Amino acid sequence: MIKLRTLIIIIILYVISFISINYNINILYPYYLIKDLLLYPVNAIVNDKSIVLKDEFKDNRIRVLEEEVEKLKTISNISKSLVNYNYINATIIERNRNYWFNSLTINKGRKDGITLDMAVIDGNGLIGRISSVNEYTSIVKLITTNDVNNKISVLIRGDEKIYGITKGYDYDNNLLKVIIDEKKDIKEGMIVETTGMGGVFPSGILIGKTVKLIKDSDDVGNIVLVSLTSNIKDDSYVSVLQREEIRNN
Repeated sequence: MIKLRTLIIIIILYVISFISINYNINILYPYYLIKDLLLYPVNAIVNDKSIVLKDEFKDNRIRVLEEEVEKLKTISNISKSLVNYNYINATIIERNRNYWFNSLTINKGRKDGITLDMAVIDGNGLIGRISSVNEYTSIVKLITTNDVNNKISVLIRGDEKIYGITKGYDYDNNLLKVIIDEKKDIKEGMIVETTGMGGVFPSGILIGKTVKLIKDSDDVGNIVLVSLTSNIKDDSYVSVLQREEIRNN
């Protein structure tokens, strides 16, 4: 015969199973709760590496935010030497990886006063012009694009004024090409800026500094290689130059 104690244990197990299945109640929950409370200090020590990773993640986010703030400060402190122009600050929201040096999209458009052919700069110099405008966004054609129609009249400042026209970009060496009609005494580090001719770009916008003079492969003239002062490759924020008369109309 089954002993009374064994019978009682069987009945208790049956009742526990019945309650757990029919009422979806975990009878053993108090056991797991007590175990977790008792072992929490041990688990905290074992998982100490995960706590460090969280701190590193937080520190990295702070560093990224600080860098973004500094970039915004640079844009806000652009020299206002360009008279009769207002600055519409914008954020770069899209770039095509395959055409990184051709164009980019900003988060300002027609509603913000953006119109075609407005000059676009960063905190260090010229980066391009507005080539397409929508209501809320605009596309900037960069000065580094090799579009044959993308020509800018430039002035090279030295002992004498040397005028030239941009002629594409050397992607291998990250240098802008400027063609001049005759050989001149080009020294390294001469300032290159816009002339204002053509009516698109205001005069006096910094473009870069000369690197060296080479012979044009097409034998049309001489090519001055220019290192850009702008940070086209890694820009996050830009400013669009708006004529005051456009804003006031």
